[in-house]
Amino acid sequence: MRMLKLFLMLHVLSGIGLVSAQTVSGERSTPNVIIIMADDMGYGDIGYHDNPFIETPELDALAVQSAVFSNFYVSPVCAPTRASLLTGRYNIRTGVFDTYSGGAIMATEETTIAEIFKSQGYNTGMFGKWHLGDSYPSRPQDQGFDTSVWHLSGGIGQIGDVFNYYKYDRSYFDPMLYKNGEIFQSEGYCSDVFTNEAIKFIEQQNGQPFLAYLSFNAPHTPLQVPERYEKIYTNTKISSEYFNNRGVYSHIMSGEDIKAARKVYAMVSNIDDNIGRLIKMLKAQNLYDNTIIIFMTDNGPEQHRYTGGFRGRKGQVREGGIHVPFFMKLPQNIQHNKVVSVAAAHIDVLPTLAGLCGIGLNKGTDLDGLDLGKFIGSEAQSLSRPLFFEWQRSFPEKYRNMAVIRDGYKLIGNVNKESGLDQFELYHLVEDPFETRDISKENPGILKQLKDELDAWYDDIMKSPHINNLPRIIIGSDEEVRTVLNRNDARGMQLIWDDDQMHVSWDLSIVKAGNYKVVCHFRNPVPKTGQMFIRFGIQNFTRDINEKDLQTIVFDKVFLNEGDCSLDGWFLAKDITHYTPFYIEIVQL
Repeated sequence: MRMLKLFLMLHVLSGIGLVSAQTVSGERSTPNVIIIMADDMGYGDIGYHDNPFIETPELDALAVQSAVFSNFYVSPVCAPTRASLLTGRYNIRTGVFDTYSGGAIMATEETTIAEIFKSQGYNTGMFGKWHLGDSYPSRPQDQGFDTSVWHLSGGIGQIGDVFNYYKYDRSYFDPMLYKNGEIFQSEGYCSDVFTNEAIKFIEQQNGQPFLAYLSFNAPHTPLQVPERYEKIYTNTKISSEYFNNRGVYSHIMSGEDIKAARKVYAMVSNIDDNIGRLIKMLKAQNLYDNTIIIFMTDNGPEQHRYTGGFRGRKGQVREGGIHVPFFMKLPQNIQHNKVVSVAAAHIDVLPTLAGLCGIGLNKGTDLDGLDLGKFIGSEAQSLSRPLFFEWQRSFPEKYRNMAVIRDGYKLIGNVNKESGLDQFELYHLVEDPFETRDISKENPGILKQLKDELDAWYDDIMKSPHINNLPRIIIGSDEEVRTVLNRNDARGMQLIWDDDQMHVSWDLSIVKAGNYKVVCHFRNPVPKTGQMFIRFGIQNFTRDINEKDLQTIVFDKVFLNEGDCSLDGWFLAKDITHYTPFYIEIVQL
């Protein structure tokens, strides 16, 4: 597997030469890069986008100094966006199709922006939410990051984050993390911790170019925030009715929505302060002028709140779910226009950054995204190409929650694969950015063209090797002696979240035959005596359990054969009630 990845990476990078970015003044330099991403923060969760309630002075100031991409798109949910951001490819190609149920594991053969920049002399660091596989070979350090500080699963304290799950409403404070492969007890609020680690990484570079990926898990639920930030919004009067800047009605917020909005705004204000600290450090280190800083978010808001007028929210392919902020602060002597209006997306970030940093990608590099650098310094803002979006709690199904955008038109499918053209929606975003008037009946030609393009794209991505042969967790490698298999990376029904009795399994590749210790942890103590079963493919192991209220059951030594297999386990009580492990540890002996 490692040799295959090395071969693929060399193939992709062949022909790439490190050419320092040519600036307008004729000087040559190697820009540093910082990508900042917030989690579940929508287009409207920032003062720069006319939110009348939130305070984001640092982000507002960054936007003023940046090229602002006014039509920037991501996937409707987090893991797919992250896979596309790091690879420049649609997430389905990478093996990522969901946020859990094993759908958030990115294939190790994918070549990431970290691997590309690292091969060209950059030191690379990742801090915060990873959400692309919690075990070897899909961890940040396996995908090109020299330094990494990150949490398990899709969120701190979620079912897959076994280290912080039992902290409940305090999981965002002093979280247990992974730091360069080792368990790390942090101190402080999570967003502060990740910023501190990013700052420390940058300060240690001593003139070496760097790429830093600061990926906040806030303001994702649970909505936990330091009290001093929460107090900022305690008395904020948030209207339950929203209208966009054209006077078009958007939606009504419930009392719970308003309560959640206050906490979200507090979490965003904390992020804003941390971005301010980061920028202050860059200026003190004389790095700011030669650093590209990107700020973006991974999808729209989870709850109903101000969206700038866009319909929809997280999980939906309407504008509110996929149209997000994107600011790119460029090195000081690169001239740029204030607003870049071409439709851009997460898949464009890798090739655009490579172009700005003088890294020439081989023409054979299999990217879906484009280098949009020419639009940053030009008044010409015309680009004709389709952008595609989809998401559901499983593999893509025609035409369920799918959209395509091209030349200002947007086709939306919230129907099934048997549906006719008359059941699709069509909007002209140039004239109607808030999707208020379906024009499908007046434009049958455009409707059919976009649907044909959606069909062709679907057929193409569903042939991708990594979606047809999903990534496996490797057991027996020297890179990971102790593997933690959590529910986020387990495969099964899309309801496996925290059910004690739902069957789950993990797809493994045992690369070294030998003896292993297997530890089965349950979310709650198993209340009865019975038998514990674990099954690695056709290898079955059983233990009789005669004690009550066990929460951990250990197989001290099992011999595992080499090869691919699925692992499942269950405790069967004498009354035939069964219980599924919360997580399983496998330790090489």
